[in-house]
Amino acid sequence: MSVTFRPSPTRESERELGHHLACTAHPCQDLREFASYDLAVAGIAEHNRHCRDQYCTPDAVYPVTRRVGDSEPDLNVSSSNAMVVLRALGFLPEIGADDVHVQSLDEEDIGPAPVPGDADGEDPRCGQCPAEDMLGRVDLALALAPADAGMPSRDLNTAGTVIDCGRRPGYLQDRLHALRAVAVFAHERGRDVWWS
Repeated sequence: MSVTFRPSPTRESERELGHHLACTAHPCQDLREFASYDLAVAGIAEHNRHCRDQYCTPDAVYPVTRRVGDSEPDLNVSSSNAMVVLRALGFLPEIGADDVHVQSLDEEDIGPAPVPGDADGEDPRCGQCPAEDMLGRVDLALALAPADAGMPSRDLNTAGTVIDCGRRPGYLQDRLHALRAVAVFAHERGRDVWWS
């Protein structure tokens, strides 16, 4: 799962520009444009005539709708890294040793950590705030947060199953700068910043 920070949508940003097909081929070989989503779905049947990628299978072809808002800045981070960003922005309390719980290292007992919510039980990975507020939070976090030392990846069982993919050094500051661009864009247009 991932979390995307973006300017709040508007009627104009949600306006559809067209439809095309996406698949595993890179670069895309099927360059057809369709006037409607339904026509794009129907075009899947002829996709193999336009795409010769050896790894492309019918199950990997799907229609994509292009919208005006697709060119707007956004920030997409993994769910666990979103918690790091939200914590730096002051949307989550700091965690301490009392907040870390490991039930057991047996494979059957390993599961996703519970997401800290507020008193109402809402998931902090979904929310919104005014762009001006977000700009202030980002600037404060950039001014106060020490350089992100990163976190090495780690696994918790003998099979080598990766539980945490880690974070490279400087990741937080890079993501905060990208989030600042989203907030500036939203602020200039009188929109909020959403994340989900």
